[in-house]
Amino acid sequence: MNIAAKIFSVFMTAVLAFGMSGCTAPGKAGRSDINELQSHKGDLLVIVSHPQEAMPAEEYDKAVVRMSVTYDGCAINPNPINNAKVKMPDDEYLRIYNFCVEAAAENRFAGYSEDICDATTYTFTYYDTEGNAHVLYDGYCYDNKELQDIMKLISKYSLD
Repeated sequence: MNIAAKIFSVFMTAVLAFGMSGCTAPGKAGRSDINELQSHKGDLLVIVSHPQEAMPAEEYDKAVVRMSVTYDGCAINPNPINNAKVKMPDDEYLRIYNFCVEAAAENRFAGYSEDICDATTYTFTYYDTEGNAHVLYDGYCYDNKELQDIMKLISKYSLD
């Protein structure tokens, strides 16, 4: 075997090994990382809705909704009757985690805003594995499909 063939063999072996490792982008979790992620405590993502209409403070406090995903893989989408945790499937949990990591790293929503004068604003806060808070977005998000999809994904775990 000549030297070029040996180098090519070593290169192809490395490519194959790298491909089989199921690697993901830096900071992005794959299925093999899920157990480590779920060993962390606390919130991963918290979405708080804030009504933007005039109302007494006690009504406002009742109208604010806080839904979240915790590091252990559960969604919490409280309602007046039930606020229990619901275990999410791994693929949806990883979708939420990867959304958070990527949006924080890219500062994805820094320049995004919608020109609306009423309704509800939303605050998306990601907590990294060290517990540091990263506000991904704060404002109206009716026209942003990505933010709406994340809210819909979490909302489907409501126990009503």
